[in-house]
Amino acid sequence: MTKKTIAVTGATGHVGKAVVARLKEAGHDVRKVSRSSGVPDDDLIALTNAFYGADAAFLMIPPDFKAANLRKRSDELGAKLAMAVKAAGVRRVVFLSSLNAHLRADTGPILGLHDMEERLNALEIPELVHLRPAYFMENHLGGVHFISHHGFYAAALRPDIAIPMIATIDIGAKAAEILAAEPFGEPRVRELLGPRDYTMTQAARILGASIGKPDLKYVQLSYDEARQAMLDMDLTTGYADAMTELSRHMNDTLLEGTEARSAVNTTPTALEQFAQAVFRPAYEEAAAVAR
Repeated sequence: MTKKTIAVTGATGHVGKAVVARLKEAGHDVRKVSRSSGVPDDDLIALTNAFYGADAAFLMIPPDFKAANLRKRSDELGAKLAMAVKAAGVRRVVFLSSLNAHLRADTGPILGLHDMEERLNALEIPELVHLRPAYFMENHLGGVHFISHHGFYAAALRPDIAIPMIATIDIGAKAAEILAAEPFGEPRVRELLGPRDYTMTQAARILGASIGKPDLKYVQLSYDEARQAMLDMDLTTGYADAMTELSRHMNDTLLEGTEARSAVNTTPTALEQFAQAVFRPAYEEAAAVAR
């Protein structure tokens, strides 16, 4: 194995932490890029310094729950990342995008990822991969508070449509593999569809079983109800509107990729495993605090 120096943005987030852990396990040098590690991901000079001399970089645009205009904010952060990559001359880049990032409208927060893909494509980076994962299983952690207070799981997504769901640990593993691979042989776009598709009703039962509630119900909120719930959590109108648009998109046209499920885009961690390893501890911690 050739030891590499790899910069990882969003290093303290779910995916970023998984990328860092996997790279360190393999013996690579990792440069963490995050505000808590002293290298803010919105500081052009700090980013350029972090990328300079690196063999590869993992890029992601962190969600900004306080952004008045989410696409504009994503554009601002994405522009700095791209400028830093160009200035530092990074030859290999893996960008955390999303399924449906090929679409140009109606996908809410994914539109910012679409813009970033096009921005990176224009830089003519020698080795560039847009990693497009499915719906994060970690998104279900947003239901912990509601379940503990109301006894059922609720969101704006339809209960009956099956969508691919993926654990962020699997996204991190694939990103780390691509970042360190020799020789490089990846396509421009790599989709990741998780282990299988789940409906929200199925997800609620699986998550419920892990916390002693095997009959946990899922209730679909109206778009207005879901939007108001986000505003009640002090999220901005712009963020709430973007997420509502994404829910409409997923309900109407699904969150699906451009390729059929295969051994290449299927990842190992099942929702049942995620529920036991991640969701149950989060629920128990929230319940303890509530008491």
